[in-house]
Amino acid sequence: MENTKKLLIAIVLNLIIVFSQIGFGIYSNSISLITDAVHNFQDVISLIIAFIAIIYMKKKPTEYMTFGYLRSEVLAGFINSAILIGAIVLIIFSSIERLLYPQEVQSVYVIIVGAIAFFINAFSAYLLGFHHHHHEHGDHHHHHHEDINIRAAYLHLLSDAGMSLAVVIGGVFMYLYKIYWIDPVISILFSLYILKETVPLLKRSYFILMESVPPNISILNIKKELLSFEHVKDIHDLHIWSLSSKDTYLTAHITLDSNVTVEEFDKILEKIKETLKKKGINHITIQPETEKYNCENQY
Repeated sequence: MENTKKLLIAIVLNLIIVFSQIGFGIYSNSISLITDAVHNFQDVISLIIAFIAIIYMKKKPTEYMTFGYLRSEVLAGFINSAILIGAIVLIIFSSIERLLYPQEVQSVYVIIVGAIAFFINAFSAYLLGFHHHHHEHGDHHHHHHEDINIRAAYLHLLSDAGMSLAVVIGGVFMYLYKIYWIDPVISILFSLYILKETVPLLKRSYFILMESVPPNISILNIKKELLSFEHVKDIHDLHIWSLSSKDTYLTAHITLDSNVTVEEFDKILEKIKETLKKKGINHITIQPETEKYNCENQY
């Protein structure tokens, strides 16, 4: 199933959850259900952003957008991660407040609606998580180019499922033992786990947007390896960056022996491309120069 279809299913299912939780939350005087509904609604917005990003990534380059819209994936992943971190922080503060001032609610409605929300969110997360794990185990190369956009959406749905489960467990304990502090405790613990998973994703998205060298690539090692090729005397203006989670670019100026012919350079270039593609660099632009055109640069 395509990611767009998976996201559409997740969006529709989560909208059903939101309206159900708001309605039953008001009816049962359950603040926890309404809070979970707000969290789910935030994630619906994030799923819509992820859906739009996938649509834009399929658009072809234009004379103004020569790279196309590939970076929309990373941008959506960054926005989703930032929103999720903000939501998790709010949930932690709300949970602490609820821990200090527990409130009695009609726990039966909390258990039923929370359970429905849990199964729907778990199923939605499975749809997106299955795509991730299938490619991770089926294609080792893809492991290094994980779809940040889908990963962020998956984490959103995973956090929803965890929150709904916390609501259900809290409802059961409230119903059986009148222990009202268990709900915020579970919410805090799961929120910390999601925060631990989301911060690296936000960091990764940020560095891609800032066009930094991918963490799995050493620019110094790349330069050293390129200098080992025959007739290559120097390398400068070397830049490596990612446009998306699957597209890594390299540009460089290489200084060649003055007697190198065009045919010889073509052979050198082919060997360089083969070497770089094994490292996950799939867009390569190299400008050959002789020593008199060599300009100084840090790399």
